[in-house]
Amino acid sequence: MKNSDVPCSRCTECSQKIDLNLVTCPQCHAAQGLEALAGIDPNIRIKNQKVAIWFSFIFGGLGLHKFYLGQYLKGCLYLTFSWTLVPMIVGWVDAFRTLKMSPFNFEQRYSRRVTRHYI
Repeated sequence: MKNSDVPCSRCTECSQKIDLNLVTCPQCHAAQGLEALAGIDPNIRIKNQKVAIWFSFIFGGLGLHKFYLGQYLKGCLYLTFSWTLVPMIVGWVDAFRTLKMSPFNFEQRYSRRVTRHYI
């Protein structure tokens, strides 16, 4: 498929010609399609604080809450040392700290911005 055969549209903000599969404009990073109508940023992945608390309390020894929050290296360390039961205790401490954290601070800390432009 040639580049000229790709279905195109215009950006709603800067009017640059863009691919229909793009969620955001590569030039001005404005949301396209239904994301623009919803008024949300499609590039931010929001995590649920209550789910993180439950994961850390129940599965803290395996590091599932760290994987959920995008901290893959820490999750692997929890999983590697899970046989010592130390990660389980640290997981409970993480659950308590996450419980005491305000929703705003939780969102600021764990909501990640994704840089890809394709769905």
